[in-house]
Amino acid sequence: MMNEIFFLDNISIFSKKKKIENINLKICRGDFFVIKGSNSTGKSLLLKLFYLKLLPSKGSLFLNGKKITEESKKKIIENRKKMGVILQNDYLIPFFSVYQNIELASQIQNLKTSFAQRMNEISEWLDLDDIKNEKIINLSNSQKQKVVIARALINNPNIIIADQPETFLDEVSKRKIFYLLETLSKLGSTIIITTSKDLHIKSSHKILELN
Repeated sequence: MMNEIFFLDNISIFSKKKKIENINLKICRGDFFVIKGSNSTGKSLLLKLFYLKLLPSKGSLFLNGKKITEESKKKIIENRKKMGVILQNDYLIPFFSVYQNIELASQIQNLKTSFAQRMNEISEWLDLDDIKNEKIINLSNSQKQKVVIARALINNPNIIIADQPETFLDEVSKRKIFYLLETLSKLGSTIIITTSKDLHIKSSHKILELN
C-alpha cells in the first residue's frame, strides 16, 4: 500500500465526444504504465485524470492513498506542481528562449537543486546545448518536443505523465527518450504514457489497452 501512487476504483469518464467506463487499476511507485490504443479511443482523456485536469464522472480516484474530490482543489494544485507533464499541445512561450522556458518551469515547480546543474544534465540528455538561447518560435516541431520534455523533467518529478512523447521525434531521439524514461522508472519515478504504437513497449511495462 505504501508504494501505491494511483488507485482507480470503478472509474468512468464521460466527455462530449468520448466515454471510458468501469476502469479498475493500481499504479505503484516505479511502474512504467502504458495506455495504448488507436486514435480516438480515449487515451488522452484518461491521461487527463492522472494529471488531475479532470475528475471521474463516476467512481473514485485515490492519489497516494487520499481520495481526490472537487473539494481537494488545494491538494490538486500542490500535486500538479510535483508532476512532470508532457502534452502534445506544448504551451511553450514562443518569444522566450529554450533556456527561459525551462527556467520558468523550474521556478513554478520550485526546483530544489541547482537549476544550472540540472539544466546541463537535461541539455546533454536531449541534445539541447546548441539551441539553449534560441527563441521557441524559430524551432522545428522536433526541437520543440524536446523542450517540452526537458521542461517536464527539470524538477526531477516523482510522477511523469506523457501523451505520446515520441510525437515529431526521429527514431534515434525516440529511442533516447524511452531509454531516459526507463532509467527514471528504475530510479523510482512513476511513468504513465500513452502511445498508439508497440515500438517501445516491453514485457516489464504495465499495459492498459483501450478500444
